[in-house]
Amino acid sequence: MAKLVSQLYSWCVRFAKKKPNAFFTVVVTALFVYLVFTGYMLCCKYPLLELPRVPSSYVLDFNGQTLYELDFNESQNLTQVRKSCKEQINFVFIKGMKCATSTLLGVFYRFGYTRNLSFVSPLNDKMYLNWPFPMTRRSFRPSGRGYNILTDHAVYTESVMEAIMPKDTLYISIIREPFAQLKSVFQYFKVAKISGVPANVSSPVDEYFAHLERYEKAYTDHGAKYRWCVPDGFSMTRNLLSHCHGMPLGFPPGSEDVSNSTAAIDRYIEHLDRKFSLVMIVEYFYESLVLLRRLMCWGFKDILFINANIAKYDFQTNKIKPETMEAHRNWSNADYRFYRYFNKTLWGHISRQGPRFFEEVKEFKIVESLVQDYCQTIYAIGKRSVYPSNVSETVIPQSVWTDQFTVTPNDCWMLGPNPYELLHQVQREHDVREAALLAEWNKIPDNRTENMKSTC
Repeated sequence: MAKLVSQLYSWCVRFAKKKPNAFFTVVVTALFVYLVFTGYMLCCKYPLLELPRVPSSYVLDFNGQTLYELDFNESQNLTQVRKSCKEQINFVFIKGMKCATSTLLGVFYRFGYTRNLSFVSPLNDKMYLNWPFPMTRRSFRPSGRGYNILTDHAVYTESVMEAIMPKDTLYISIIREPFAQLKSVFQYFKVAKISGVPANVSSPVDEYFAHLERYEKAYTDHGAKYRWCVPDGFSMTRNLLSHCHGMPLGFPPGSEDVSNSTAAIDRYIEHLDRKFSLVMIVEYFYESLVLLRRLMCWGFKDILFINANIAKYDFQTNKIKPETMEAHRNWSNADYRFYRYFNKTLWGHISRQGPRFFEEVKEFKIVESLVQDYCQTIYAIGKRSVYPSNVSETVIPQSVWTDQFTVTPNDCWMLGPNPYELLHQVQREHDVREAALLAEWNKIPDNRTENMKSTC
């Protein structure tokens, strides 16, 4: 081989000396063919998965076909390969505010409650683990058996969470396209009303961003009326997703603020990527849940959900002015970088799942639809000690993606329509079980200042 290479090299040298123009033409042609072939392989044969901008049920490949159709057709004759794995029970779920989090609350509380797991639960009758302030050791109920799950609203506070959670804890989250989240926050927290946006405007979001400084000051001011759970000086319209994930953005006042440094924002996002095993995306909810199931080694029954806390409002579908969109992108720049990064990360995870991933998503959608119909029937009947035999349970048959399982009225009531009922039940049972510890805990002075404690 070495002799052959030496002879070929000698021939090339002689050819280059005798006919340099011809040699140059051959080299350039060979290089061109190589580049064309490489480009074809990268762009057509093995395309990179770009960020899709279409509804998740119709994600397109580069030939214009849906990935569902391609994967299903290609995998019809494949036999299922089951991997042995251990069910993951220790996890922290960081909620991006107004990102389907009430829906997922029912999922996670049902999972933990049916396994008698321990929750990091807010003290007394509070809803938040000190959100929007950093979480502290005084933010949650004490537990004599440690903790398995943290799923209530909390700012990602790395030092506290790592101190109280087991070593094998997985960190997961969910986020949403920033402008869609803005509109939901705008409605839920009554931003327009509190800030003084006239009630007769057709698009309160356009009006707000046309006079951003005036309305933002009015909403965050100490004298703002009807503003609940949101402390003075805290913006609900700027970088809310990033704040929930612990990015230092100048709140509480006096803390570090990286919002004007793209490099610092990107470094923090990359830090989160190393800490979090999965950041789900609301726009791709079913795909996210199937990824969650695979990550956690759960079953279909463990990711069933009932839609909760979904509002409809007049300006939800209003056409927004381009200048408003641009103003929000500039105002909430960290959130847009955050979303783009983890949207791409999600599709990177999906691209590594294998060709049958979308077949599993399709199957889960069918199962979820059956359970939704059943539970809506149960909700229409209301709570009873005994249900008619025809609705006492529904059975989901075995498939290549799930073992057979049964859903009962009790499962439906744990998932919804108000998942906070199960949260309060968990808290009541915890307080009975940990009564002595809780009494001692309440004797310890709370040294936090009022401007560092959540009111909700």
